[in-house]
Amino acid sequence: MQFMSSYKKIVFLISFSLIFLTIIFWIYQGAEIFTKTKVLVDNTSELDKELGIKNEIWVDKFVLGLDYTIGIIILIMILTFLTNYLLKTKRKGS
Repeated sequence: MQFMSSYKKIVFLISFSLIFLTIIFWIYQGAEIFTKTKVLVDNTSELDKELGIKNEIWVDKFVLGLDYTIGIIILIMILTFLTNYLLKTKRKGS
C-alpha cells in the first residue's frame, strides 16, 4: 500500500518550496509586520547635517509585510489541498 502517489509528492514539494521562498522573500524585504507602499528616505547632505537640517522624502517602494505573506501562504495551502483532493485515486463508491 502506497502512502502518496508521485503526483502528490510533486505537488507537496512544489507547495513547500513556494512557502519557503515566500518566507525567504519576506525576510529579505526586511521582515516587516505590515506591508508598506512608501518608504521614508533620508537625503540629508553633509552640509545639512552640520547645520542640523533634515531632508527626508517619501519614495514609492513596495515592501512585503507579514500580512500579505500569511495570505499568500494560506492561498498556497488551499490550492495544495484542493489539488490533493482532486488527485485522489481511490474514492468511496467507485
